[in-house]
Amino acid sequence: MGSTTVHIPDDTLKRVDDIARRRGVSRNRLVLDALGVLIASDAGEWPAGFFDSPADQREREEIAAATHELDRVILGNRRNRGAPVL
Repeated sequence: MGSTTVHIPDDTLKRVDDIARRRGVSRNRLVLDALGVLIASDAGEWPAGFFDSPADQREREEIAAATHELDRVILGNRRNRGAPVL
């Protein structure tokens, strides 16, 4: 198992120790658990070109039609019919 040295400000370290004590775990376990949560929640980067518009005209038309259909369904199912459309 590897190891590393981390420099933590005194006030932050005190809070880490307080949390670890309340949870009944070591400082090391608390830091490892926190890193595990961070790693699990990291979805990474969007793939290159993900937000680019499709070059194919047919694809653009299909996306536009699907978007209009989604708008129609959402607006048709709104509960507060008097609210302004955003």
